[in-house]
Amino acid sequence: MKGKREEQSSTELKIFEAAREVFQAKGLEGARMQEIADKAKINKSMLHYYYRSKEKLFEKVYQLSIIRLIPQIASLLNEDTPLEMKLRNFTVKYLELIRHNSDIPLFVLHEMNKNPGRMKNFMLNEIGKKIQPFLQQLREERKKGNTVDLPAEQMLANIMSLLVFPFIGRPVFQVILNLDDSEFEQFIDKRLSYLPDYIVRVTLNKT
Repeated sequence: MKGKREEQSSTELKIFEAAREVFQAKGLEGARMQEIADKAKINKSMLHYYYRSKEKLFEKVYQLSIIRLIPQIASLLNEDTPLEMKLRNFTVKYLELIRHNSDIPLFVLHEMNKNPGRMKNFMLNEIGKKIQPFLQQLREERKKGNTVDLPAEQMLANIMSLLVFPFIGRPVFQVILNLDDSEFEQFIDKRLSYLPDYIVRVTLNKT
């Protein structure tokens, strides 16, 4: 028989996966606790035992999602590889990670605006400190004349803007470009096909 702790862990995992699926499909406002309970195959009273409100569950789901995802992103920048190879690998892997977790960038912005103190230490420890080797690599390559003549922080901002903004601005892109969900995925596929070369060119100043 399962121990009580193991059973609780299994139930929380089912709730987590069910809630994330519902939140992704319907957002915070459109999601219903009963629907989450049904998808997790538990009764609503048990769901409320673990999470007293939909808002608390929403915060927990995305905090855990960020905790799982962001360290993966930071680690990609610290691979022991030449800069050009790193830029190409990071671009491809980052786009693949984010397209399967496309709600994460918006949630990070939401949390940073709503409660910056709650996210500050996590962002500092999991990203700020862990990207320092990559920034140092950019500085060293700039001294050698191998990159555009910009500070490392500006180069990083340019790279991340190219990668993140289409996901943050997805609703706008879909309206102004008249794209449905399937067409937006095709739009991202096209970016994936040329963006590694483009980021290498604009960072390493290759023509």
